[in-house]
Amino acid sequence: MKSLVVKSPQHGAQGPVRSVRLQALQGGAALALVLVAHPAAAQSLRQAGVNIFNVIYGVVGVIGAIACLVTLLNWITGNWLGRDDPKKMFFQSLLGTALAFGVVAILQFVKDAVGGSASGISNL
Repeated sequence: MKSLVVKSPQHGAQGPVRSVRLQALQGGAALALVLVAHPAAAQSLRQAGVNIFNVIYGVVGVIGAIACLVTLLNWITGNWLGRDDPKKMFFQSLLGTALAFGVVAILQFVKDAVGGSASGISNL
């Protein structure tokens, strides 16, 4: 079976494909705007945002816990990783995990403050 490729004299082979992609993007943006305007859809989008942040917290927690556990075991069992000072690595992993949690918490605070109402950050 042969595929049919339509070539436009003005745009070459990519012209029709680009216009279809642009129309799809415009249609998707219009659909998102309609969904956000509907209260039930806006609430489900808000819940989706909350779920995404819960997943991010979980990922940060698991990765941080694994890093802290591995570096603590390395410190206790005699530096089998063979890198820097094991105590320094352990405290760096604790600090990194705390910073990651702090960044996610700040992002969630800003998201909640800005997306909470039409007045924006005024309800802090």
